[in-house]
Amino acid sequence: GQTRDVIIGETFSVFPINYEFVNLRKRKATMLSPKGKDNGLFWLSNFRFDCPVPDNGNLRESIASGITVLPDGTPSIYVDIVPIRTNPRFGMEESYFTEDLVGPGFFTNADRRKPKFKSHTQNIWGFDADTVFGNKNVLPRVEASGRWANIPVCTAPKRPPTKQELKLSEINEDGKELSVTNVKDAEEKKKPFTLTACVWASATFHTRGGDRKVDDTMARTREWIEYHLMMGFDHIYIYDNTHANSNTTDLVNTLSPFTAAEVTRIEWPSIVCNNNLPAHENTGERSSQYAAESSCRQRYGQYSEWIAAFDTDEYFVPMNKYDDLREMVTDAGKQGTNVLSFLSTRAYPNYNFMGKFANGGECGKPDNPRCMKKLNNATFLETYNCDFVPLPKPDWAVRAKKQIYRPDYVLSHFVHYSTVTKGILVTYKEKKAQGKSWLYWYAESKESERFVHELEEAVMIHSKTTVPGNTKGYERMCMLGFKGRFNEKCRIGFPIPGNVKVENATNPEGYELNCYTNEKVTDKYAPKLREAMNKRTGRFLEKTAPLEYDE
Repeated sequence: GQTRDVIIGETFSVFPINYEFVNLRKRKATMLSPKGKDNGLFWLSNFRFDCPVPDNGNLRESIASGITVLPDGTPSIYVDIVPIRTNPRFGMEESYFTEDLVGPGFFTNADRRKPKFKSHTQNIWGFDADTVFGNKNVLPRVEASGRWANIPVCTAPKRPPTKQELKLSEINEDGKELSVTNVKDAEEKKKPFTLTACVWASATFHTRGGDRKVDDTMARTREWIEYHLMMGFDHIYIYDNTHANSNTTDLVNTLSPFTAAEVTRIEWPSIVCNNNLPAHENTGERSSQYAAESSCRQRYGQYSEWIAAFDTDEYFVPMNKYDDLREMVTDAGKQGTNVLSFLSTRAYPNYNFMGKFANGGECGKPDNPRCMKKLNNATFLETYNCDFVPLPKPDWAVRAKKQIYRPDYVLSHFVHYSTVTKGILVTYKEKKAQGKSWLYWYAESKESERFVHELEEAVMIHSKTTVPGNTKGYERMCMLGFKGRFNEKCRIGFPIPGNVKVENATNPEGYELNCYTNEKVTDKYAPKLREAMNKRTGRFLEKTAPLEYDE
């Protein structure tokens, strides 16, 4: 029969978090300011709201069950999101705070607080529509308010199976394959996964500013997944952003060697928004990545005790007694830790895993190559196991830190930071009920959020690709005693034997020994990774085979 459109109800959106209250507890005077883009609250990029389903008969149950999506995958229910256009509210005085939230002291000390952004002169706390708007203004009609229209209501993503569930469900009594999507969670409280990862990736991308194309993502992704599965990650969610800019390829084939119990691919063609000045060479931060991370925690955090959002050039390495990251985070959790931070310093490629490279352009011709490139059958892990600073890493490495966190405690995460936690949402009333003192300024305790002990627990290797063009001039700049312009520096690593720095030490070619290696990676994890990858795909040659590279 014919289809017809039926309006089944309207609801107001609901914020899952009181963002203004969180902002106050972060010691911020205002979420927004009249100047606009002068606010450093980057964490508001993960601004989330819920759209409740109207209580219309059995509509909520129908959507939850998935029957509103047709067998061919076509949704039958759509939602329009209509903005209610009101004035922005500036400063604490126009926030919706009550004594139960912030305590009586907040209001009595208000006169000493600066800056002030009141849009009215009367001493009224909270937002008063008549005072701010007056009584002669009306909101635009809904039909004239603009909207995001026809957003499909799809089936909720199913939990991926564990390895044990997948093994048990492959063959039934009749010898027929069973669907792993029908696997149900165990009734016990323990989550099916201990440690999972969220990754936003693309088959190709350009470095920020667009000056260099990086095309090693597919090889990197496969190696990175193999390594972290080997290190104890139970499952990895890949948000594939390739189709945001290209329809020619994606990561499907790259991920094909892995089972449904190991990797889930999410098609994520969201375009990276430009949030920088017009015509700026750097189009701004990766908004698509931020949304992917938020989606991953929201969709899949419920199935894992610990979760991490990081990149395919970042390797978490267990240290000392640990060989499995699950054991490390479990031990940390027993000590009351909810967030583990990893310092980040950029590693450079190890000269011993590189070969000379020419491309007919800036890197010269084959008879006179000017650049260096990673050898084809060297792993990224062993190539970039070469850091210019020794362990433990310096304090300045906090600027690009990454985290493993408990999604039950961290309710919103933004790339490097746990922006909203259960701790920060505790109110004055709740504190008093616990018999504890109250401060509306909040800081996570050192037990709850801390840095990993890099020599005893784990460390991160940041193996950001050094493209061949960036090694041009290495023969001059890597020599001992070289002093050049501010932008001239050696971008190739020459390992320091035993990680003991000796002044003016060089290799036989006269290049300064300048980088420290992780001996556990060299002796144990790199060979183990090569073996695992060879077993799964045959990607690597035997260890005794000569290393190769393309010219």
